[in-house]
Amino acid sequence: MTIQKIVVKNYKLLKDITIVLNPEINIFVGNNDAGKSTILEVLSILTSGKLNGISFERQLKANLFNRERREQFIADVAAGSKPEPPRIILEAYFDGDPDFKGTENELSEDTVGLRAVVDISESNTETYKQMLAYGEVKDIPVELYSVRYRYFSGAPVSFRFSPFRSVFIDTTRKEYVGLVDHFVSDSIADNLTDEELTNLAVAYKASRRQFQDNDVVKKLNEAVKASAVIKGRSVTLDLREDDINAWKKQMSVIVDDIPFEYIGFGTQNIIKIELALRNAEDQANVVLMEEPENNLAFSNMTHLVKHIIQSAKKQVFISTHSSYIANKLDLGNVILVGDDSVKPYYALPDGTKKYFAKLPGYDTLRFVLASKVILVEGPTDDLIIQRAYFDKHGHLPSDDGIDIIAVGSLAFKRFADIANLIDKDIVIITDNDGDIENHIKKKYEGYIERDNLHFFFESDEKQYSIEPSVLEANCENGQPKMSFKRILSQNGSLESRDYDGILEYMKGNKTEWAFRVFGAEDSISYPQYIQDVINFYS
Repeated sequence: MTIQKIVVKNYKLLKDITIVLNPEINIFVGNNDAGKSTILEVLSILTSGKLNGISFERQLKANLFNRERREQFIADVAAGSKPEPPRIILEAYFDGDPDFKGTENELSEDTVGLRAVVDISESNTETYKQMLAYGEVKDIPVELYSVRYRYFSGAPVSFRFSPFRSVFIDTTRKEYVGLVDHFVSDSIADNLTDEELTNLAVAYKASRRQFQDNDVVKKLNEAVKASAVIKGRSVTLDLREDDINAWKKQMSVIVDDIPFEYIGFGTQNIIKIELALRNAEDQANVVLMEEPENNLAFSNMTHLVKHIIQSAKKQVFISTHSSYIANKLDLGNVILVGDDSVKPYYALPDGTKKYFAKLPGYDTLRFVLASKVILVEGPTDDLIIQRAYFDKHGHLPSDDGIDIIAVGSLAFKRFADIANLIDKDIVIITDNDGDIENHIKKKYEGYIERDNLHFFFESDEKQYSIEPSVLEANCENGQPKMSFKRILSQNGSLESRDYDGILEYMKGNKTEWAFRVFGAEDSISYPQYIQDVINFYS
């Protein structure tokens, strides 16, 4: 049984949105405060009736309502009108038991699903009207609200018998007690007989008696008794009375001789995720994960991804900022969240999805989330473009929200596929490799004609890459200017070289020469195509 889509109205950042979901893995990406975590909360509420592990109804607050909707309500009340109280509506459409089928949903579809409605309970309707009449309503009166859970058939939802069992793994929080206690409890139950449990209880009680019989404790009690705190009564100190299973509460997890609560946050997260996934193996069919990459080293992130892929018969929902996780779990499963809208990536060409899955190091999410993007082949182009932009504007491209990403020419088409899917304008700077017709026009046929993809390259085929192109722009009478040679030189080592010598150095020290240009006090001249790039974003 899988959730096919959700509908959210007036909940936090999500004013009115429908999100179509993937049957196995869903990866929510977006900038901070875009709504990724909000979507996970909605899924948690719909599958468990809980928010952050506590009954949703017990946590009703005015700030759970969409801010725009809340402000409008407050303004209407202040203006003297009598507005209808706002409602939060959360719906999950899924495949499954036809007993859950009906049309009681926001889309009026005859289908299977359940909904949660947060509104003023029927018994409080008159109270609300009276409060309005007496001017007692200043904000959403959540004290009059309740939460109703119903299947689309109209039948009430009992989460004890719900078709969904969800587990929420949030690595952004330092909460671990519940998972660790559950692990301890299961370990005890699975590995000890009733007789052994009794023996441990007896041993624990005996250790308490040893504490009471300790000479220091006796000395303490003699002093307390002599102080006559309560006249006419004998007063001593002792350990609290515990039930027969009190010893279980004193058990903890020790990792490499270190108590769990004292190990590093990253290691805690690894164990927390492992324990949660272990619990989910047999008990849950929905797994919710908040930034699973948090504080994880690369090797542990790789292990986590493998674990997620093997989560058969489970629907997994992840919010992440990690390109590695998004690439490895298939970019086709990515759902971009932002501005109360979502854009699914499942329509990407299969070749592009497989490319990033096999080569997951590419920073695809950085590309997706950047407002303006320039793709270049390597760090040499990156440094030169940055310096050229600085020379024109007095600040770096990043100050204007322009992100320069070195991806290599083989990946240009792959990133262009992503840009085409989300209709994103991007700039691609590429070498002509001495053959514009074959290495640019034919190579990028079907791409170079698109309005959102802007290709820039050297028009002179003799200048086949950035090195000869930049060198040519800084020559006079066929030879490099002394000012240019001094910028490239270290201790004057290149000042005596001619054109061929300088080109040989630049080709053999690609990043180094560009770094020297980037950090130089004086500026150089730039090829026309680089000037065109700078002017494009001016």
